[in-house]
Amino acid sequence: MSHDYSKPPRAMPLAQARRLSDERKHQAQGAAFVAACAVMIAAIPLQAFILMLSMGAAHGAFIAVPAIGYGTSVLFVLGANLLAGYARRLFRK
Repeated sequence: MSHDYSKPPRAMPLAQARRLSDERKHQAQGAAFVAACAVMIAAIPLQAFILMLSMGAAHGAFIAVPAIGYGTSVLFVLGANLLAGYARRLFRK
C-alpha cells in the first residue's frame, strides 16, 4: 500500500494542517505578486525605448513633432502608467 502525500499526516491536527496549507497559499500568492511587479518594472525601459524610437521616426517625417531623449521618454511612460492607474481606479465598478 502506497502512502498518499497529498494528505496531511494523521499525527497533526486538522486545524494545524489547514493553517499550514493557508500559509503556503499565501506565500505562493505573494511570490506571484512579486514576480508580476518585477515584470512590470522591467518592461518600463523597453516601453520608453520604443516610445523614443517612434517619436524619432515621427520627428523625421514631420518636423513639428519634437524629438525626445531616453530620459524624457522614461518620464512619459511613468506618467502614462500613473494616469492609467488613476483611470482604472476612477472607473472601477
